[in-house]
Amino acid sequence: MGLSQLLSRAVEMYERSDYSVTSTSFMSPGEKTELYKELIARIGNGISRCFFWGGSRGAERCSAVFLPEWMDYESSPDHHMPLDEERTQWFAEFLEKEESITDDIGITPLSVRGSGFRNLTHRDFMGSILGLGITRDVVGDIVVTSESEAVVFVSSKISEYLCSELTKVGRDAVITERSNISPLFEIQRKYDSYHVIVSSMRLDCVVKAITGKSREISADMIRQGMVELSYSKIIYVDKNVCEGDIVSISGYGKYVIGSNEGNTHSGKIRLSIKKYI
Repeated sequence: MGLSQLLSRAVEMYERSDYSVTSTSFMSPGEKTELYKELIARIGNGISRCFFWGGSRGAERCSAVFLPEWMDYESSPDHHMPLDEERTQWFAEFLEKEESITDDIGITPLSVRGSGFRNLTHRDFMGSILGLGITRDVVGDIVVTSESEAVVFVSSKISEYLCSELTKVGRDAVITERSNISPLFEIQRKYDSYHVIVSSMRLDCVVKAITGKSREISADMIRQGMVELSYSKIIYVDKNVCEGDIVSISGYGKYVIGSNEGNTHSGKIRLSIKKYI
């Protein structure tokens, strides 16, 4: 589904949310970021009724959920993209108290358990689900919780089908059933944390520090579309990078930009970063 279709669908869900909770299909982090920008232009202050939710805290693939105007959401924090952590935390606590709304959103967590005799990877779970003819927009995050088990967030409309038909992952037999995890469940991401030295917070300087390449090569990588800033393609080498931004570099991975930890003797910036692993 292209961005224009996502936007049309989201605006439709917003217009239908005057009296009931509505939601879109799952989106990638990049689609979510772009949709957020477009929604601000289209619905203005109506964005306060929008929450990006993937079934738990820390989910990367999310639906846009719209609450009716009469619901008590005014105490929710403002959006802070791309992670939107404080707002997601508030919404999780809200759903914990308002359990009926979870059914209206239409996201169901499934537990998929193997025999324990074979190691199953994220790719194994994903391949087996899509192999059943399921499209990506009805599948959220797949959280591998052990060597043979995962929690899969899916659109509720396909949950019963998966419970009956997802009986094999990779070469292992599995049992698929609904999971009763709380909205307060948090997906734990793993990171390597370290520091880099940058001459400034320009994107080309940050890419140079991460990759170890020259500034010229780093700038070429940006111009060639090999770098995303908070899930958006960026071609401007002098774009400023801020704390909380996510820098993705083709061939090098994904990084969360941390805080400025002070200056070196030469006046350069000591920057904390976390690499997804």
